[in-house]
Amino acid sequence: MSFPISFRFSFSPALFAAVAAFFLAGCERASEEGEGGAPDTANQVQAGDTRQLTPDEQRIVLDQIMQARARQQAQGLGSGKVTVNGAWNYTGYSYLSPDPDAAIEARLIAVDITVAGHTNHFDIDDIEVVEAGSYMSFGSDPHATPLNLNGELLKEGDFLAAPPKANRWLLIYGYPKNSENLRLFYWGQELTTKPIPIAESGFELPFPPSEPDPVEESPAPQE
Repeated sequence: MSFPISFRFSFSPALFAAVAAFFLAGCERASEEGEGGAPDTANQVQAGDTRQLTPDEQRIVLDQIMQARARQQAQGLGSGKVTVNGAWNYTGYSYLSPDPDAAIEARLIAVDITVAGHTNHFDIDDIEVVEAGSYMSFGSDPHATPLNLNGELLKEGDFLAAPPKANRWLLIYGYPKNSENLRLFYWGQELTTKPIPIAESGFELPFPPSEPDPVEESPAPQE
């Protein structure tokens, strides 16, 4: 899994050690649980260190931290399972929209899934939609909306159950207009045992209320 955003960092020794220690705490816990080890170079950074790390050392530590976190996410499904409850063409509200200039004509689709038995490192954004016949990927980072286990929007004050208890999600993707089936993958692991047909329609998110037009004030009568 690649990271599409690049960052530039400038750390003091104390700040760098604090950031590394924060991330390493999660990596070390995962290592104890068998979900991925903490990086060797990063383990050398202690909260009390005062030596200025060189730029190369900083890059190595940050790279190892990111790799460790990626391993946690890749193993986040654990022994759990993703069940596809349905997929359909989507015309409701979404912050996503197909690129009209794309080489392959696209539309939005929705996929309703239930995730259960996963760990707290499972990342819903890393579920990737793949064309069923060609196995061509059309990306991850869907517009993801949590649902209750009946497939309805969560009410105010409702929360998703913590892993490994079941969660249900509505995922919205851009997808080729003429493709009738899909598959889902997570970090190279296929989640679907067979192609999922895309229905004509299904549940849709409501559009946010539009802002009322400003009321124009009438000019005051002239005497």
